[in-house]
Amino acid sequence: MELSDLAAALSQNPNLKVEFGPLAYFQKEPAVLYVSHFWHHRSRQEETAGMKTDIYLRALGTAQWTDEEAVHSFIHRYKNGFARQLLAVAEDIRLELLCVQLRPGTKKAFGIRKQVMRGYHEGQLSVNRSKGFFTDAVYNALFVLWQADAPFDWPDIHPGINGAIPFIDRTARALFDARTTKDVVKIVSDIADVLEELDVRGMVNTYSHLPDYRQPTIEEAAVDPGKRQDPLANDDEQDADEHEQFDEQFFTWHRESEETRGTFMQFDLDQGAKTPMMGNTAREGDEGDAALASVQGRSKKSSREQYSRLLAERRDADTQADETRYGKENIGAKAIYEKPRTAKDSEREQYRLLKDETAPVVHTLKRMIEKSIEKKKTSPRTDLLTGRLGRKLTRYFTDDNPRLFYKKQEPSREINAAFYLLIDSSASMYDKMDDVKKSAVLFHETLASLRVPHEITGFWEDTSSLSKDVKPNHFLTAVPFNTSYQAETGYAIMQLRPEEDNRDGFALRLAIEKMERRSEERKFLIVFSDGEPSAADYDKNGVLDTHEAVMAARKKGMTVFNLFIGDEALDEARQQTMKTIYGHGSIMAPDVSELPHVLTPILKKLLFDSI
Repeated sequence: MELSDLAAALSQNPNLKVEFGPLAYFQKEPAVLYVSHFWHHRSRQEETAGMKTDIYLRALGTAQWTDEEAVHSFIHRYKNGFARQLLAVAEDIRLELLCVQLRPGTKKAFGIRKQVMRGYHEGQLSVNRSKGFFTDAVYNALFVLWQADAPFDWPDIHPGINGAIPFIDRTARALFDARTTKDVVKIVSDIADVLEELDVRGMVNTYSHLPDYRQPTIEEAAVDPGKRQDPLANDDEQDADEHEQFDEQFFTWHRESEETRGTFMQFDLDQGAKTPMMGNTAREGDEGDAALASVQGRSKKSSREQYSRLLAERRDADTQADETRYGKENIGAKAIYEKPRTAKDSEREQYRLLKDETAPVVHTLKRMIEKSIEKKKTSPRTDLLTGRLGRKLTRYFTDDNPRLFYKKQEPSREINAAFYLLIDSSASMYDKMDDVKKSAVLFHETLASLRVPHEITGFWEDTSSLSKDVKPNHFLTAVPFNTSYQAETGYAIMQLRPEEDNRDGFALRLAIEKMERRSEERKFLIVFSDGEPSAADYDKNGVLDTHEAVMAARKKGMTVFNLFIGDEALDEARQQTMKTIYGHGSIMAPDVSELPHVLTPILKKLLFDSI
């Protein structure tokens, strides 16, 4: 409500609506101002300042000082994402100075925005360079240049781009003297033209959005998108008396179909002319293929050595991209999966004691999850040979074996969610592992009673066999997804014990890959950890790497939060670390019995935010 009132006051348009979206931009028809999700899961001060500055830039800056005709001409000329995103961010930087001049009270909020955005793009610059997204890296570098408080030195991005950096740098610095949108368009056009001439991949990520402010013409506004525009092959009209129609379901089958029962439509592709088009099988090359080959130079024959060198460079680039698949901080990290051994009698007895101790809490947590997460939807059971008579009776006269009956739809008892519990098994957990095991038993018994698929895995890094090139990370899956419902599965939880180091970002990324393959609508990643990650060559950037993994999971629609259970209170430094990594998704419970009380409000909040 505050943002809506602020936008209406600045734009002097009481009908202007404020909504949240992936990117911030202003839409004229209908009048909607979108505030970016980028500011969520940050500190209260950063979140408030970021959202308000989105309002300032759109309701105050774009509405008054953006030349819509110049933007429309630019969009008509440039179709690639780099040029459009660069114009959007360059125009925002110009508008930011004008907003501060007109309303000096916005200076503090813009200062916070500048600091957060600069830090974000500095991190993205490093990530995109390591992944080989060089056009994205140029975009990040230009943003840092325009928002830098100190002299900016261009990094080494790509051999094909480095030669053009002096021109790009000189052109980009002219933005500080830009007075109109046309000046910004001229600067961005010069940079975009240079990038188009270079043989580099286009932008992969989306950081900003440039809307088309052009008003639709009368002819365009009159067109009904729901009606067919192209003429029909014939000019026949249906007779007014022809009202008979049939409702019939036609099924098709392919290799991904779960069921093969019933009658399906069949498509015969046995006829046709032979073509040289490439299919799934290999074919012999011919002279026509030369038109699709890559050549070097201009009217110059390339040698076999040059072609071999290009192949080697491409293989090296592919190898480097594969090494940075889990982040540059995890290069050399190797996942070693372990299976639990057969449970001993002492472990079974220990599990039974913990199960009895947590039984009252299981009931409370079970009710909370049932109310918070919706259940799976079942398809209606129609077109049956027996059951209740339906309303579609025409098939009784048209079909030899009509299916006219249906059965009432029964609500599913299965909850449409999956949980993945990652347990930090590092040495620092030695005094908390008993509480963590009790919590794992609590979650396992609760989710198993609800028949919710879940997996419980302990992770640690082995320092004894550590080398410069290989960093072995062990994963002990105490409860796997495929047997999480079965009895006596949870005994393996008792085999979790404190080991050595913890590389949280790497473990989270592996968990994300496994959760992406799940079909459930709600996906939860819960990390049992006591604070800051610690591993070889991981002390400086471990927090940032883990934070990036958390943000990657949330972008994919997963709910991620950290759970700390113990009597000792977190010190201020550790609390700040956990907040940096997980944002508002960090929970501290002094005892397992308090878990439902502290988990209920934040779980509901995270569920609401993910809708």
